[in-house]
Amino acid sequence: MKITHVKIEPVCGMPRLKGIASIVLDDELAINEIKIIQAENGMCVEFPNNKKRNKFGYQNIAPLNPQIRGYLQSVILNAYQSALEAG
Repeated sequence: MKITHVKIEPVCGMPRLKGIASIVLDDELAINEIKIIQAENGMCVEFPNNKKRNKFGYQNIAPLNPQIRGYLQSVILNAYQSALEAG
């Protein structure tokens, strides 16, 4: 799995929320509204979490292992930093 597109929208005026990201995986799957958060230990990402229940429980998008989470977070945070520097 490879991130083929990243879109970052910096957010101003909110203490913890620093931006919103959208990514495309393998030019086939989009994940929108990924939050870029200032946490106690640094920046991190929070994947969309819809609290609306369906027959299977909560609808979530989440990385299933530390390696893919690290990869996704690294790419998103690097894109966020580049967006800040650009402007």
